[in-house]
Order: sequence, then C-alpha cells, then structure tokens
Amino acid sequence: MKKRYLLLLPVALCVIACAAAVGYIHFNPSQAPAGTPSVLLREPDAPSAQTDAGSGQQPEELTAAQQRARELLDGMTLEQKLYQMMFVRPETLTGVGQVVRAGDATRQAMEAMPVGGIIYFSQNFQGTDRTTELLTNTQQYAQQAGAGIPLFFGVDEEGGTVARLSDVLGTTKFDDMAEYGARGSAQEAYDIGETLAADLSRFGFNVDFAPVADVLSNENNTEIGARSFGSDPDVVSTMVENEVNGLQENGVMAALKHFPGHGSTQADSHEGTSTTDRTLDELRGCDLLPFAAGIEQDAAFVLVSHMTATALDSVPCSLSSAVITDLLRGELGYDGIVITDGLDMGAITASYSNGEAAVRAVQAGVDMLLCPPSIADAYQALSQAVADGTLTEARIDESVAHILTAKVEYGLID
Repeated sequence: MKKRYLLLLPVALCVIACAAAVGYIHFNPSQAPAGTPSVLLREPDAPSAQTDAGSGQQPEELTAAQQRARELLDGMTLEQKLYQMMFVRPETLTGVGQVVRAGDATRQAMEAMPVGGIIYFSQNFQGTDRTTELLTNTQQYAQQAGAGIPLFFGVDEEGGTVARLSDVLGTTKFDDMAEYGARGSAQEAYDIGETLAADLSRFGFNVDFAPVADVLSNENNTEIGARSFGSDPDVVSTMVENEVNGLQENGVMAALKHFPGHGSTQADSHEGTSTTDRTLDELRGCDLLPFAAGIEQDAAFVLVSHMTATALDSVPCSLSSAVITDLLRGELGYDGIVITDGLDMGAITASYSNGEAAVRAVQAGVDMLLCPPSIADAYQALSQAVADGTLTEARIDESVAHILTAKVEYGLID
C-alpha cells in the first residue's frame, strides 16, 4: 500500500505543476510559448463582465514601470508635464497645412512644444517609405526635445469605413466590424487585432484608436453604425476583449471608444451636441459591459466621448467628473490613460473655448487632450489653472504618471 502511494506521488506533482503553468500563462500571456494567442471565449449564457472591478485606488506598492515613471516625473518641469498631456495633429503642432514629412518645422515645433503624442490621418501618408521616415524623424526630434520623452504615434485604424492606412498604403483591408460581430468569433477578433498591430508597428505606430466598444442600440446612429460589433453586449464584449489582446500582445496599444457607450445616440458629435438619456442602471446592463471587458485586459487607453449622458451630468462626458472620476475610475477601476475624443469636434467647440475645454477635461479626470484646436491656448489655460489653484500640480502629476507608465510598459522608454 505504501508503495502504491509513492508511485502516485509523481503523478500528483505533475498535475499540480501543469495546472500552475496554465494559470500562470492565463494571467501572464507575454510569457506564453510563441504563437499562443490569448483568445477569451465568452459563453452566451455566462455572466457578463462585471462593472465593479475595483475602487480605482492605486496599489500600495508601485510596479517597476510605475516606479520608473515616477523617477522620470520627478525630473520634469511643469511645462514639460503639461505638453506631455497633449495628443495632437501634426498640422496643429507645426502650423504647416499638410504634414507629409518631418523636417525643420517639426523639429522646431517639438523643441517649443514637446507634446506627448501625435495622431495622423490619411492626408499625412505618401507611400510606405515616406511614412516610415516621417515617424522615425519625428520620434528622433521628440527624444532631443524637452525631457526627451518618446511620442505616442496614433492612428484611427478600425477597419471597415474608418481605415486611414489601408487605402493609401495598402495595409490589410477589413470589412465593417458589424460583419465580424455577426459571426461572433473570438479567434477572428484576436486575429484582427494581431493583423492591425503588425500593419501599424512596421511604420512606427504604437497606438490604435480601436476597438469601437459601443453597443449599437439605435439603428439611426450614423456616427457609430457598422463600426460597432453589434447590438448584443455579450458578443461585443467578446470581440472587444480579444481585439484588445490581439493588438497589445503584439506591441500596439488599444484605445477603447467611445466611453460610456455612444451606441444609443443619433446626432453626430463631430457636428454638435449628442445626447443619451440612458440611466446608470441601463448603462451598467449594456453599454458599459464591453468597456469593462476591455479594461479587464488592461487596455492602455479609454477614449471618452463628447456625448452628454443626461442621467449622469449636464455636460459632455469628456468634461464630466461623474463619468470619468466616479464611473470610469471609481466603479470600473480603470487605472490606464483616459483621453478625450477630439476637442476640435462640434460638440465641444460650439459651447466651450479651447482653453476652457482643456481645463474642464483635466478637472474631470482626463489624462490626455486629443486634437486641441490650439496647443498654445490649451497650454496657457492649463498653466494658468495651476498658477491660480484651479488645478494642482499633484493632479497634473497623476495624469503624467499614467502616460509615462504606459510608455515604459510598451518599451518606448527604457
């Protein structure tokens, strides 16, 4: 009898070791063997992603990336910190009508305004070699300016109707996301993210403003439409979390959009005010679920929409502390980078000056300002807000720490 137990002991130890290895890979996908995709299968009748992921409080002990970010932050001036919070168009940065290369104008602009990120559009791309040179040279200028912090390079490459690269540079062309959502394949969603990451990273892009995490509940929604994976929140959650993994496991940061869910609106935020009258409980039961799923996979960015959620606040979500600080940070526990939708969109410019929008967004909990119409105006307003006590430098540090941490985690900073 004793011999039988001794013979069974190695088998038991082997089973325990295998289970531990599977668990380790599940929570540490970067350590999995090459070619092992982290596809997450969501059963149709399984409980949806929870929206009470945490309190939003920072852990007591900093990670290595957070510690490195804090070290960098300690050596930065307030001016450098404020510019780091801006994610801008190259034309806004340089004053050039159409930027297709990076020369003296870009170098001088980066020296004067060392911004944190640049978003490019189709008009900026003139062939694969020139696009690679554009990003390479711009990155070199960034590292020679200010605090020497490398840039986020972003693009809207969702697939379907919103694809800045595929028509111009011949990268992979995808169907509308609604078609993939209709099939609901987790593997297909992962493959989309993986392919997008390969296409973007070869030019030097490190941020994709995708996936669209909106659940489409209004068929008249022309702004979101077929860009969404569909109207079933569980299916959309499955597709979103797997596309996030496909992107980020292959070196490109994902940006979930348009928080807290733009699928129930009708008006286009690019043109003017857009509203939803969904209650918080309705948002929790539908619209928030794909965002919670993407957040569980550590999406690097969450982009906040300019729609107004009338049940939560009377101002656009991108300027609302109830939406950003209470809901996104507090209830969903998100600790990555919060970025506005484009501040040059009609929903903002029709009611707020550039400087006012910048200050109100940061007050609400935003980390980065996307496409401010004037970098100088946004900078001056933020600087003055710190000087007069409207914003504290500690609040600015909180945002810049999020930005620098992501840049360390994704290898932009050693």
